[in-house]
Amino acid sequence: MGLTELQKELLRLLKQVALELGENGRALTGLIGELSACELLGLNWQPSPGFDAIGPSGELIQIKSRKSWATETINPRGRLSRFSKKGKYDFDHGIFVELDDRYEVVRIWQLNVRQLEVLEFKEPKGNGLHVYTFRKAGAIVYPQGENKGSMMKQGTI
Repeated sequence: MGLTELQKELLRLLKQVALELGENGRALTGLIGELSACELLGLNWQPSPGFDAIGPSGELIQIKSRKSWATETINPRGRLSRFSKKGKYDFDHGIFVELDDRYEVVRIWQLNVRQLEVLEFKEPKGNGLHVYTFRKAGAIVYPQGENKGSMMKQGTI
């Protein structure tokens, strides 16, 4: 599993183009995050309306990404877009990818779908989770070894 050679090349080129575009490269952040997570976690990139990737055991994964534009690190008070699509959670795990100023992955966190449902239910209608909320509740799955309770180590992904 993981990215195909063409998908790896696409990721490389997307990063180059995003850097070339500067502030306008923002439009590519989500796609770069999806492909980067798939490459680093060995996921099969399968973008669809309810999920973005498929894990080694067939689990469906929804991926959200953020990159800092104004400061060196991501603003923890910033929000992610909602994981649910039209109130439905048609996936097994949600992943948050934090990118640096060169579109390289800093960290990847993961929550299972039930945790996401509970957390998003508590948010005002239409609002996604704050970055700090996802970080606090989630397990770090990249880089490995940074979180003793890593779901990757537990075989979730």
